[in-house]
Amino acid sequence: MLQSNKPGLQYRYPVLKELDQSDREIIRKYTEKYNRFSCEFSFTSLFLWHDIYRYQLSFYNDWLIVFDTRNDYILMPMGEGITPEGLLSLSNRLKQDGYSGDISNVPPQFIERYPELGHYYEVENERSLSEYIYSVEKLVELKGKKLRKKKNHISQFLKNYPEYQIRPMDSAVRNHCLMLAEKRLSENRVVSNSIREEGVVLKKAFKYFESISLEGIAIYINSGSQNQLAGFAVYSRLNRDVFTINFEKINYAYPGAAQIINWETAKQLKHRCRYINREQDLGVPGLRKAKLSYDPELLYPAYFLNAP
Repeated sequence: MLQSNKPGLQYRYPVLKELDQSDREIIRKYTEKYNRFSCEFSFTSLFLWHDIYRYQLSFYNDWLIVFDTRNDYILMPMGEGITPEGLLSLSNRLKQDGYSGDISNVPPQFIERYPELGHYYEVENERSLSEYIYSVEKLVELKGKKLRKKKNHISQFLKNYPEYQIRPMDSAVRNHCLMLAEKRLSENRVVSNSIREEGVVLKKAFKYFESISLEGIAIYINSGSQNQLAGFAVYSRLNRDVFTINFEKINYAYPGAAQIINWETAKQLKHRCRYINREQDLGVPGLRKAKLSYDPELLYPAYFLNAP
């Protein structure tokens, strides 16, 4: 494989490079400059899910492109001077090489700026892939009628478990978290492929936890002579304004655990970002209801451009 400190000069399309840890800095730079909200572009998410989606990288017109080879589309390129005509040129080139030419996760600002995109592509808004963006301050303060029930659940948890503990994600805690995730998986009567894949990805996240700058907290409560894990959250920085919650699992034997892990995570991040991205609901009704119940600041849409 070619080696260089300037990957844009060597991995120009049609040359594709399989994503690995060496790409962290270049992806971080582009994400910091060109991506405000979507977790799909973060190096952490790309690296963790690479074994599932087999991401490859390249450059086209000095735009960084990420190719999802499992689904045969590219993420919206990141770079300067992107126009509908430029995207169409890229899509046509991809189609000539046997790919679909489709483009995912196009920012809503780009869709609004170029209404003529409909002349070149079929524009689709995939609701199940919209990302839930929350004000970290609102998640901490829980003010207002919409969040009153969350505050009540937290008050009840504090009353029932006043000596609960917050622990950072050291190796021992991560082992406990894996056991909780596996327990939750075994309790599900119907397990979708996406849930199974998430379990595999969680193991990878804990394996590479420090090296890819993941962070997290776990909530323990006193139960007899032992401390029991009530829930955990794993998160990572997307950019200067946003953190992404990559994983969150709850032990529902303890009422209020879901609300307390959300609240404590927001408190940990309050002085480090403005927003929290809690990812998509994937069309799961219960998950959608739960995410909407926290009064998101924004539902960041997932626009797709399907090439003709």
